[in-house]
Amino acid sequence: MLLYYFIFSLLISLSILFFKKKKLSNSLIIVFLLGQIAITLFAYQHIDQTDSAFFKFDALGILFTMVLSVLSIASFYYSRFYLDYKDSSIKNESYYYSLLTLFIVAMTAANFAQNMAILWVFVETTTLFVAGLVYFDRSKIAIEASWKYLFIGSIGIAIAFIGILFISVVDIKNGVMALNFDELIQHTKQLNPLWVKISFLFILTGFSVKLSSVPLFPASIDAKTVAPGPVNALMSTALINVGFIAVFRFFVVFSHTDSFLWVRNVILIAAISSLIFSAIQLFKVKRYTRLYAFSSMEHVSLVLLGLYTGGIAYYAAILHLVFHSFIKAGLFYQITGIKQTYHSVWFKDSGNYFRIRPIDALVVLLGLILITAIPPSGLFFTELTIFKGLFLSNNIFIAILSLLLLTVIIYIIAKKIMHLLYGAQPKTYKETTNTSNRYAFIPVLILFALTIFIGIHPPHFISELINSSIVLLK
Repeated sequence: MLLYYFIFSLLISLSILFFKKKKLSNSLIIVFLLGQIAITLFAYQHIDQTDSAFFKFDALGILFTMVLSVLSIASFYYSRFYLDYKDSSIKNESYYYSLLTLFIVAMTAANFAQNMAILWVFVETTTLFVAGLVYFDRSKIAIEASWKYLFIGSIGIAIAFIGILFISVVDIKNGVMALNFDELIQHTKQLNPLWVKISFLFILTGFSVKLSSVPLFPASIDAKTVAPGPVNALMSTALINVGFIAVFRFFVVFSHTDSFLWVRNVILIAAISSLIFSAIQLFKVKRYTRLYAFSSMEHVSLVLLGLYTGGIAYYAAILHLVFHSFIKAGLFYQITGIKQTYHSVWFKDSGNYFRIRPIDALVVLLGLILITAIPPSGLFFTELTIFKGLFLSNNIFIAILSLLLLTVIIYIIAKKIMHLLYGAQPKTYKETTNTSNRYAFIPVLILFALTIFIGIHPPHFISELINSSIVLLK
């Protein structure tokens, strides 16, 4: 089924790129989104079934593809406003939509990849599409960020490949010829503990460029600073989920080895380091895009803490990513409105947003409440569970340190957003006709409402998918 999906999506992408007709592009985008929904539903109906030797519709892949499909609809919707604001030519629009389509396809493939090599290939493919989308603006800073992401991202994926290579070589020496994760779990007793440690270190380091964690986070942060808002929404949510799924699949395999304690300690170091770096860097940020990017790094740190803690925190970590995806995407979608208003995303050029655009300002305020895990945000419940797990497992120092860093981060984010909403109106502001759709905030409110509803009353199918994802963890 996935083969047909790939061919179908490739044909749509090429048609958008070469025909360069606005009405045709809009129609093809709708067809693609219907196809994206169809493959998601098909995967859910065929859960735990393989799709060729390289792909499997497992629970975690299905969950993250559901999130991706919802955000894909929203991203194409808000792309229309972004491109109208940029007054882009039909040629540039075709380039943008074609790459965005392929970016979504690559993430879908990575979510369902059951083979280590195939997973690596599609994660690397996302690097190429992201670099092209970041470059879309054609400004000097966009070109620099695009090349930086391409260079560091490729290095990171090459490092991850070395880790995969170590595991595959050890497998072959022990008579295991397949590179599938299911088979690896069955042969974990044959894995050399030293090679497990080395390979996981390389894998976590390499995929950190997608996960937005230490050590390769700078490339993704710079890319998110200048990327178009709808692209940023996917990079800061769905692509982070891809990075997580790549690390998590190896984490599950290595949980069955004698090196699992070492693996958890490496996860802990990455989590605390990322939390410290995000707290420090937030003091220095001067743009809202960069503020949200480092906020994503903070939430990834909490997810990694959940993996380290184990138990019920496994469930909370995965659910945290779902909540973060909807909330952070909504905030990035609102960036287009901010940029339309002030023609800038710098703090110094903004202020008095509640008077200028009261409805949009109210949505941003709601987003602030949700992203900082204030009830009724679903993030409140997941963070509470993760910290409860830390205290119950006697990781009291780690819990207190993390809470202190979170306090600093929440203060900085709240201070910057309050400046946007209530700060003095900048002297550079010139009142212009509002060209945005007056109902553009509605999809964002729907995403925010999802996080509140799921947090209070998680649907059975979501709980079932998460529980199925963590059942093999020891």
